[in-house]
Amino acid sequence: MDIIADEQREKVFNEKKSLYEKKIQNNLEVEFYPTSIWELNIYNYFSQIFSKYLKNSEKIQNFLKNCASNIDASEVFLFNKKTSLFISCYSNKEKKDEKIIEKMCISLKKIVKRIKQSENDFKEMTINNKNNIIYVSEFNEYCYIVVILLKDIKLELVKLNIKIGSKLFENEITN
Repeated sequence: MDIIADEQREKVFNEKKSLYEKKIQNNLEVEFYPTSIWELNIYNYFSQIFSKYLKNSEKIQNFLKNCASNIDASEVFLFNKKTSLFISCYSNKEKKDEKIIEKMCISLKKIVKRIKQSENDFKEMTINNKNNIIYVSEFNEYCYIVVILLKDIKLELVKLNIKIGSKLFENEITN
């Protein structure tokens, strides 16, 4: 529901509810709630389930570690493109920010919402802050990649490495 404009939410909820009520057998009692996977607890549970049952999770983790090493990234995250659910991450930080995945999710949600409103295709985004560069990009047809880099990194080289890495990732994961 979060990616639906505020003024449309109730209408969309009632339409979906009506659609499902027609499909439900009469002997079932079902309650409907206008919620979404973006609500923090629901999002966290879905992400845990998603990443727990993901095939090749160890290969994905190793790939992200190698990717971070190759581009001098302090952290690398993969999110599902359709749902923005967390897939996996690698961090070389000793003191990890426990809320970083939630922060990234919230940022991705805002990006996805704006993209859907503008009807543009998202390819990449760079966010500069005082300490680092956050680079968000399509990684493949299923994933977004989020990379946290130091300020002195050459971004064009990072982009090239990610492009090459996405092809290697496909080969690695499917084999």
